[in-house]
Amino acid sequence: MPCSMQVLIILLTPMWPNKYLTMIDNFTGKLLIAPPKIDDGFWKNAVIFMTEDHENGSVGLLLNKRSSITIRDFSKQVGEEYNILGFLHIGGPVNIKALTMLHSSEWACSNTMKINEDFSISSSDDLLYRLGNGDAPKHFRMFLGMCGWAPTQLLGEYQGTPPRSRNHSWLVSSADYELIFDHDQKDQWLQSVERSGMDFVQSIFA
Repeated sequence: MPCSMQVLIILLTPMWPNKYLTMIDNFTGKLLIAPPKIDDGFWKNAVIFMTEDHENGSVGLLLNKRSSITIRDFSKQVGEEYNILGFLHIGGPVNIKALTMLHSSEWACSNTMKINEDFSISSSDDLLYRLGNGDAPKHFRMFLGMCGWAPTQLLGEYQGTPPRSRNHSWLVSSADYELIFDHDQKDQWLQSVERSGMDFVQSIFA
């Protein structure tokens, strides 16, 4: 996409009309993206993959806050050493000691929850062992911690319900393997903002 179009999408995304907001009845399997107005703090440039959204609350994984700890070094810290490529990511401020893997759905373990046909999450005692011995999904990312919302909290944040500001409400986009696993950090945020804008444009002409 031309740079000028990217800039236009970033400028317009906090201003999506309320008509579009009502089109989303469940956030599971979608991306929440911090708008440009959030320019400091923990949530700056945040991209969150939503794993649950129901009457009891909502849960997601912050995709692009990569830590400095490799998965290999982390495996040493828990008593084993496995040559697993990649870094641990900070999945959010909730349950920060919980190790979770977001991955493609062709793979499963004893504690896997399928999000949709493309994505699943897993967490089990033998997770590192299986990955370290070559039993790995085609696509995966590892996280410590997660994001959580009380019932109706996320919808209020998204809609900019007072006392929240619409200029600080979440952007939303679809998700695919490339966007989830091939990008990270600020680049992933830029790509996700662009996707949100394209999804919005497509919804107008659907």
